Amino acid sequence: MVMGRNEVSAAVFAKGGCCGLKAGLGHATSPACHAPLQHPQTLIGVIYDLSMSESSRIYILGLGSIGCFIAHSLQSLPNPPLVTLLVHRESLLQEYASNDYKISLQVGEDGIPQKQGPFDCELIGDSSSGNPIDHLIVCVKAPATASALDPIKHRIRKHSTVCFFQNGMGQIARLNQRVFQTPSERPRYLFGIVRHGVYLKSATEAVLSGLSGCAEIGKVPSPDLAPTSGNSEFLLNNLLQAPTLRCTKLEWTDLLQVQLLKLAANCVLNPLTAILNVRNGAIKKNPEVEPLYRNLLKEISTVFANLPELQALSHDPTRFSADALETSMLDTVDKTAGNSSSMREDILKGRGTEIEYMNGWIVDRGEELGIQCPTNAFLTQLILAKSSAKASDVI
Repeated sequence: MVMGRNEVSAAVFAKGGCCGLKAGLGHATSPACHAPLQHPQTLIGVIYDLSMSESSRIYILGLGSIGCFIAHSLQSLPNPPLVTLLVHRESLLQEYASNDYKISLQVGEDGIPQKQGPFDCELIGDSSSGNPIDHLIVCVKAPATASALDPIKHRIRKHSTVCFFQNGMGQIARLNQRVFQTPSERPRYLFGIVRHGVYLKSATEAVLSGLSGCAEIGKVPSPDLAPTSGNSEFLLNNLLQAPTLRCTKLEWTDLLQVQLLKLAANCVLNPLTAILNVRNGAIKKNPEVEPLYRNLLKEISTVFANLPELQALSHDPTRFSADALETSMLDTVDKTAGNSSSMREDILKGRGTEIEYMNGWIVDRGEELGIQCPTNAFLTQLILAKSSAKASDVI
């Protein structure tokens, strides 16, 4: 079942018509972010290229705050790509229908909501839909990656591009083990890091904390695949141009180091705020927490220093010292002091967490390298127990 823009636009496309001009939130510029390209447009609308085929359609899987934010930003382009939202349950599809298949985004609590759409929405698993997916953005929680992709894996081909905007590390390796097991048949991967504060007021209403955030994206190398094709460039370029996303491209070696710094901060903030049931800023204010997070960071620093993928790079080894990781983590605390971490929210709402892709990943990589990480292992098990107990209404 595909619903949304197609219901009202099929006749327009058939006649070579144009669609309404998309309203945007404006552009915030930053030296670190890629400025959107300008496209020809008329005062009354954007004229779509009729040669645009289904191979130019971008699908989004995972319609939480980040998925909705990215969809809204793509639709804010002067000449937006075709975007389909992959919906996993009938009730969510009906909620989109009741809002005319549109997503609203406002900047700050008092901001004016700006609507984008209508989007096409497809209910996953519907037997009537099965077009190939050449461009896919994945925003589901890391533990759900393989199970979320499994129902649509037959639609993803080796020249498809899959872009992940997720927390944690290790999800691509697990995806390859469970879903795309044949190296030569795997899609091409991009990985993105989002540095925006976004939350949902409802399924179709997102709130952006401000316009100072940005995102970074890079191509994940694979020795089994030929150099990245034009298909990957299409998705990459649309993300780089998306105005509110403010995305910049990094080489994989640089993106990996950014990922690791973010991971270290997440390995402290997420489990500790979830266990203590506090916002991020409380971590810095509680002196009893300091010895605990320092032990975490010492273990993480030791693992990072021995990672083969880092040793092969020319990088400043002091960047991942325990002191440097602590400085980076505390800087994150200062910038997000009023935020409630995703893991805390997951625990409060009885959902599974991403702990196995954060501290759990540190423990697993440490074991591979012969490094013991008892503090990270303890926190991983504690969060798993707390999550399980909460889901069972024990606590």
